[in-house]
Amino acid sequence: MNLKECLRKMIDDNNSSFARLADRLGYKSCSSIGEISRRSDTKVSILINICNELDYDIIIRPRGGNDRAERTIVLDEVPDRKDNRGKYQR
Repeated sequence: MNLKECLRKMIDDNNSSFARLADRLGYKSCSSIGEISRRSDTKVSILINICNELDYDIIIRPRGGNDRAERTIVLDEVPDRKDNRGKYQR
């Protein structure tokens, strides 16, 4: 699944919209979210912010090995956020 398909699924699963998500993230328009989904070099911090707003986690999981569960990592913090659930610091 690519980033655009992933964002669309998260938004649909949360009965949300690009406009609502843009507003919650402090963007001026929903086209900002659309632009993010079209980029091939989206910053991880932007993706984490979107996932936090939609109540999702980014999971980094090893592809092989018997101890995959123990080596699984949840990427959920962005240093430029006031509190990983609030608005951006300005």
